[in-house]
Amino acid sequence: MRQAYSIREVAGLLGTTGESARALVELVWGAPRDVFTFQDLVLLRTARGLMERRVSRSRIARALEKLRKQLADGRPLSSVALQQEGEELVVGVGEERWNAETGQSLLDFHQPSRAATWLKAPAQRDADALFARAVAQEGEESPDALATYTEALAVNPLHADAHVNLGRLLHQRGCHKEAEAHYTAALVARPADVTATFNLAVVLDDQGRIDEAMGRYRETLELDPHCVDAYFNLARLYERKGEKIAAIRHLKDYRRLSNQAPA
Repeated sequence: MRQAYSIREVAGLLGTTGESARALVELVWGAPRDVFTFQDLVLLRTARGLMERRVSRSRIARALEKLRKQLADGRPLSSVALQQEGEELVVGVGEERWNAETGQSLLDFHQPSRAATWLKAPAQRDADALFARAVAQEGEESPDALATYTEALAVNPLHADAHVNLGRLLHQRGCHKEAEAHYTAALVARPADVTATFNLAVVLDDQGRIDEAMGRYRETLELDPHCVDAYFNLARLYERKGEKIAAIRHLKDYRRLSNQAPA
């Protein structure tokens, strides 16, 4: 598993913009940050989930500020779990649980280790089942496919295939920034994914970010030297930049490989 993520990669994994991700980071830690662990991602997703359940930003911020003061032993925020239970925001560290806003200890004799489960990775099989359902919905041309892919990612934010397919659906709808975020997230989860790399190149191309797109097309060809569409698109972009020799070379490669393709 990756050990460090950039703010751009965090935005992709959360399915949000870089600006929103930075705002969420400042809400959680009280200051900007540039590098994040997987457990940091879990905490960010938790905070975002609380906001989606209509817990106010100010209340979350107060609870986290109090929590930072309580962690006087130097433990990072990502070492604890934070969850809403009824009207309370509850902190869990190992088997200890307390109200995040009042600091009052909470007892749970029946589930003494429940808090320890909050930071566990979601069940892959649940995300896979949702992914399969979304694929079937796409086959039926159901508008619910987009929502089901989103649900799969809520269960497992590192489900690369769900990011790729959700990115494609958003891309088809002209939601370029959102699609870019999901293709990027797919590459965070699975860096050598040819489809995600090529699709990211296309969405960058569609946004007029030519140099970035060309870099991603070249990465695609490093991963799959037989990707004819990458050769064609690179030839087109080299032509646009006035680099005739490079354009001709890539167009020749495109034609050669196209002729080799089975009918």
